[in-house]
Amino acid sequence: MTARSSTTSAAPGLGWAVVGTGQVSRLLGADLARVSGAVRSAVLSRSIGAARSLCDELGFASAYDDIDRMLADPTVDIVYIATPHATHGRLAIRALEAGKHVLIEKPIAATAAEAAQISAAASESGRFAMEAMWMKFTPSYRAMLDSVSAGAIGDVRSVRASFGLPFGHAGDARWSADRASSTLLDQGIYPVTLALDVLGEPETITADGRVRADGVDLAEHMTFGYADGRFAQLGASMVEYLEPTASISGTTGWLTMDAPFWASNGYTTWSGSIPDALGGPPARVVRARQGYGFVPMLEAATEAVAAGLTEHPQHPISQSLLVMRLLERIRRTISYPRPQETSTLHR
Repeated sequence: MTARSSTTSAAPGLGWAVVGTGQVSRLLGADLARVSGAVRSAVLSRSIGAARSLCDELGFASAYDDIDRMLADPTVDIVYIATPHATHGRLAIRALEAGKHVLIEKPIAATAAEAAQISAAASESGRFAMEAMWMKFTPSYRAMLDSVSAGAIGDVRSVRASFGLPFGHAGDARWSADRASSTLLDQGIYPVTLALDVLGEPETITADGRVRADGVDLAEHMTFGYADGRFAQLGASMVEYLEPTASISGTTGWLTMDAPFWASNGYTTWSGSIPDALGGPPARVVRARQGYGFVPMLEAATEAVAAGLTEHPQHPISQSLLVMRLLERIRRTISYPRPQETSTLHR
């Protein structure tokens, strides 16, 4: 049974605060306006000017440059953390200890140890906590999983997925060791999550990649192996294109998710006899995107908190912990320099 919590505000609706003023915060803040029961309460930034600007742009009520003052705001019920990876654990624990619910931009933390600390803090506080893996809530992704579970392509045998786009440049924030920047954590987490959803936890992992001297990984490719011969071939890069689609193959057919698969609006299925699969018309499923794509996840989190849940059954925190452990297995496989644990997280 899913544990239950309580909200923190007597005001109607769920008061949302956004930490950070980057692109994700802007897109997510705009999508909050589409969510029934969501109230745009506050923005936190190191720069009060940046916080006020985002408030003015998106209709949030209050701007802060001090986390303690923001967490003391009684209109704030849930905090969306959209800051660099290295800060996710510290900020999430601060918010949970202050009695706030949290939704944390993926990855949930920079390391599996930090993720476990967030989980413990959520359990102790009795508040809702979830990693913002928005892909898992999009209508086309849910329809795809339902179709696969219903046997549309027979018994699933393999997954192929990659997320490679040439982001930024060497001085970009995405390339910062101090911020725990990582292609694996930022892009690779999507194909890994897809493989886990469809095939489960792998028994073997082989991987290789490109890692800078400061430990920032630029690209990787991975193979997950299973005892019965199933496999997943996955890739991620922030220095070149890797075809951003995904395909799932089975004993009676295969399907391909449109690019970009992590924000796909639809998928196509080929199935049946060989002549039918290769020559017949494929089956097409399309599910329109809502806003910038965050709406279904924000609705799910808002409804879960209103219902008193401490996690969402479509993406419980245990799944985020498992993904983090898999990502660290991949790191070890390709000899990544291990990220240094942040002592300030220990309570």
